[in-house]
Order: sequence, then C-alpha cells, then structure tokens
Amino acid sequence: DDAAVYRITEDIALVQTVDFFPPMVDDPYTFGQIAAANALSDVYAMGGEVKTALNLVCFPESMDLNVLGRSCAAVPKRWPKPGACWWWALHCRYRCEVRPVCDRLVDPHRLTANDTGRPGDKLLLTKALGVGLICTANRVGEAAPEQMEAAVRSMTTLNKAAAEIARRYEVHAATDVTGFSFLGHLHEMMGEKLSSVIDAHAVPILPGAWEAADACLYTAAGQRNRNHTGPLSGLRSTLPDGGNSV
Repeated sequence: DDAAVYRITEDIALVQTVDFFPPMVDDPYTFGQIAAANALSDVYAMGGEVKTALNLVCFPESMDLNVLGRSCAAVPKRWPKPGACWWWALHCRYRCEVRPVCDRLVDPHRLTANDTGRPGDKLLLTKALGVGLICTANRVGEAAPEQMEAAVRSMTTLNKAAAEIARRYEVHAATDVTGFSFLGHLHEMMGEKLSSVIDAHAVPILPGAWEAADACLYTAAGQRNRNHTGPLSGLRSTLPDGGNSV
C-alpha cells in the first residue's frame, strides 16, 4: 500500500511512509516543495492527517551548502497547516535527494487502501498527468516555459483539498500516481478481481505532454512501465464519438 499502518487503539492508528525523491527541476527551492508535496500525497491517499515529518537529506560534500539550505527552507512551506513539526537529519552522499518521512494518525475504520475498489466504482484524478514527459522535455530544451511552469505548479500543489472533500464521501480505494505511472498504479488498484475501462479523452493531461510523447522524450522508468502494463491493457475504438478507450 502507500504506507505502513500500526494500530495504537481501537480508534487510532499510526500511518508511516517514506519517499526518496531525486531532483526533477534545477531550482533547489522548487525541488524542496515538490519533494514535500510528493511525500504528503501518501498521507492523503491513506486518509490520514499529518502530525510530524522527518526529512533525511543526502547531499554532496563538495556542493554549495546554500543549495541545501534553499531546498530545506522550502519543505516546511508545503506543510498543510501552521505549527509544522519537521525534524532534520543530514547525511552526505553523492547526489542531492530529499526523503520526507511522514507520521500521521488515522481512524482504522476509515483507512483507505489502494486495492479495495468495488465493481461500479468511478475513478477520479485530482491532478493532470504528464509531469515526467514535460520534465524530460525541459532537460533537453524542448519544453516551453509555460508548459514547465504548469508542471511545477501541479507538482507543488498539495492534495489536501481533494483529501478533505473525499472524507465527505464513501471512498473505497485511493492511491497517488507517481513512479509506476497512471496505468501501473491503476493495475495495482484493480488487484486480481477487477478490470476497468478508461475514456482516454477524459484523462486530464498537462499541456505539452502529448507533444513530448510524440517526440519520444521518454524516461527509462517510463519504458519499464510500458513494458509492464502493455500486456495488461489494450486500446479499442468503441466509444460513441469514435474516440479511444483503454
């Protein structure tokens, strides 16, 4: 699942998660915001409320410590409410990565797993897809500034509001879409008992992602995801308007 769960009492459980997140952008402050938002998404996917976080930073000894300071300064800014409790541990390695470790409390009876969906459920996405493609395009100078700005805005936006809205309804399963791609995480949610039909035209896509895909600006992780999910999915043109479904 998205995190580990330890039941404290009948009505309180501690949920713990850790995310190791390498830089996707050049600006260290923006990177710190993205890393924090990414880790906090695991919190919201499980239906929990964040209480504390431990940040473990791997940073090159030969690099300017001001870069580290900029990343570290950005992380508490992504905390969902005032009074943040962040603890820091620093260890020097050969690359710059941030690992937010989040503790959160949740009612065990309202815990949201990622593979407990039911037949007839509707799939909701809280963010548009395509940040990996756009970041890859940006690294080779093929992404327009406004396209990269939209991707960064998406990556630094917390899922807090979506999680608060979801608590008003009966949500059977939830997860965050990260390294395993949309289809990879969807396959995980289906488990071995469900299948799904996706209207490809209804999936929200960030501007520039289609163009990057058409230019074959893929990542190694993206290719591994295609190799894994390709045999598990298929395309067909059976929609009334002739569009594709997955």
